[in-house]
Amino acid sequence: MKMYAKIIEEINPLMLIASLMILSFAFTVSAEDELDDDIETVTIIGSQSDVAGVASVITNEDLQKVMDTDIHKILSAVPGLYFRTEDGYGLRPNISVRGTSIDRSAKVTIMEDGILVAPAPYTSASAYYFPTTARINSVEVLKGPSAISQGPSTIGGAINLISTPIPEVSSGRFVQEIGENGMTRTHAYAGMNLGNLGALVEIHEHQTDGFDSIANVGGDTGFDKSDIMFKARYDSGDHSLTLKLVEMDESSNQSYVGLSQASFESNPRMRYGLTQYDVMNNDGDQMSLTYAGSIGNFDIVASKWSNDYHRDWFKVDKVNNSGVTNADGSSIGTGINNVISAANGGSTVAQGILDGTVATEVKLKHNNRYYTNEGIQFKIMTEIGMHAVTFGYRDMEDSESRYQSYECFDQSATGTNSALVSCGTNYTGSNNRLRVSEATSYYIEDKITLGKLALTIGHRSEDYDQVENRWDDGAPTRTQLASGYPKTKDGDHSTTGFGATYELNDKVQLVAGFHEGMTAMFGTEPETADNMELGFRYTDGTTGVEAFYFESDYQSLKAACTNSQGGSCDEGDVFDGGAVDVSGIELSASMVVAGLNGVSYPLGVTYTSTDATFGNSFDDDGEYWGVVAAGDDVPYVPDSSLALVAGFAGANGLTGNMRYVSNGSSCSTAACGTYQTIDSHSYLDLSLRKALNANTDLYVVIENMLDNEDVVARAPKDGIRSQKPRTMKVGFSLNF
Repeated sequence: MKMYAKIIEEINPLMLIASLMILSFAFTVSAEDELDDDIETVTIIGSQSDVAGVASVITNEDLQKVMDTDIHKILSAVPGLYFRTEDGYGLRPNISVRGTSIDRSAKVTIMEDGILVAPAPYTSASAYYFPTTARINSVEVLKGPSAISQGPSTIGGAINLISTPIPEVSSGRFVQEIGENGMTRTHAYAGMNLGNLGALVEIHEHQTDGFDSIANVGGDTGFDKSDIMFKARYDSGDHSLTLKLVEMDESSNQSYVGLSQASFESNPRMRYGLTQYDVMNNDGDQMSLTYAGSIGNFDIVASKWSNDYHRDWFKVDKVNNSGVTNADGSSIGTGINNVISAANGGSTVAQGILDGTVATEVKLKHNNRYYTNEGIQFKIMTEIGMHAVTFGYRDMEDSESRYQSYECFDQSATGTNSALVSCGTNYTGSNNRLRVSEATSYYIEDKITLGKLALTIGHRSEDYDQVENRWDDGAPTRTQLASGYPKTKDGDHSTTGFGATYELNDKVQLVAGFHEGMTAMFGTEPETADNMELGFRYTDGTTGVEAFYFESDYQSLKAACTNSQGGSCDEGDVFDGGAVDVSGIELSASMVVAGLNGVSYPLGVTYTSTDATFGNSFDDDGEYWGVVAAGDDVPYVPDSSLALVAGFAGANGLTGNMRYVSNGSSCSTAACGTYQTIDSHSYLDLSLRKALNANTDLYVVIENMLDNEDVVARAPKDGIRSQKPRTMKVGFSLNF
């Protein structure tokens, strides 16, 4: 496999960095100083008391209760987070933290083991790749002032997914699931620990036929996804070096084309026959080499990494290149979004094209992209008297190479489709381009402990250089530059944060914080906002309560045009929504009630209320937000979200869990016109697990128990997405 060829060339730079750091600190500390044996190599949260803001940790035990594979559901009980469902499986998540733009989770810093995993965080942050959640060991969510340590997106917060660790003793786990719609999932890992050496091999295979049916022609609407991970670690006691390799491959018969209102009301879980050939193929590999050590009062973690990712989403783009018209001669347009909008507006011709009763040519685009993401980073931590100081640095480069072609087929008036044929290259303009970003960043954070009061001061600096080339010729050799290229943009931005925690007593902690936030945008000035939070935590044994008020004052809300959002814009173009005000309340409570005969009942509730409105009026000619009036709601930020969790755990090894999630209403556009409303929607999931012995469990999971058929999204443009139907799966797990 290609990533193994990189190992040798990647080891030397990291070893040099680690050696230089060790040598530099050797002059400032005594060799006889006691070393810290507990070095955090992958986490961003030590404990809540260490964080100048709101932090949540979803443990492995939590994940085992429900055996989720969808990151949206895993994070559903974290207050302050919102989601836009797309495929029903969480393959390409859309996550908003405290009202950040939801599209492709591009405004959230997403990491695996503390390393950025978005295909190109500075050049193209849209998360077309997201780690396979079902192989993840635990999840951390960080909000508030501490988020500035985890850039480049620091307005809302950061999500860190922690992979399966190398075990302390040789052991492993095997999980096998089967379910409806031809679903099978196999997850297995085995690790060994022999003195100074440890290693882990992990595989994950997941496939399904999907829950949607394709009208007229039939076909598969599911996916086949596989991951392989290898870890190796050398640990001398004082220092450790960990190598991690990941390879993934996915083929998913997923479509961007949603349903018109009429189609949804007829059959909410169908796809149009013209999407027969829609498919996304992607593959990638990751490599990281991480050094962790402790020298005197200094803890050091340094990583060298590289991520390569390729995806080709082959999907319906246009119909009838000659233009589509209604019976009265008025134009519908050729884009599939235009057709859906026209159908929602009552056009029988547009609806006929979707239904397969009107003959037309259908044009599909190979959305073919190659991404790279590589760099080095380190952080140094020390305590000096009342000060706990952390310094972090990152130097990286990422890129997006785009080279797209087209294929066509003819749809007959009886709904049958011809074979695919080439319909021209059309590689001009934005279809043939290369974008590159080089970025350096650093942050410094000082936590000052003054008795019951802890003050945290943080500062972050981002410096990046960006260049874009576009070519007019259709040849992959790229010899003819388009007029006006290359284009360059430099960025230099600093942010500061302050946090305070006060131990009112041994049960109550008061929390307040303020931080400047930013999100780098390719080719333009960054998105910026001032953010504050105020609240408290209460902890008493197994009972916990949190309440927080948060507020974000955007000086400039930015959005990048994507296929997943829709609109008449060119993909990659950036739009400025100006001033936006976001405020809300986050509430959470949990407790464990002791019952009879050794039975316990864990209970939990989280609630978020959010108000997100534009502060000014503007019209972007329908390219992204459309006509916006001051006071209009920001799209896809629901007014509320509620999650209720209840379960039981018996001494006989029988456990159960119920999760009810309700999301408030929102709109797909600021104007919120006809067929642009997403009403409140909910789902109820149930799980039951029985331990057969100390190492073997059987379990059953039922998703969407009530089989609700709600609209959960209208994207791209106004195309309806329905929630996943009631689905059951059974499985067993074996620890060895």
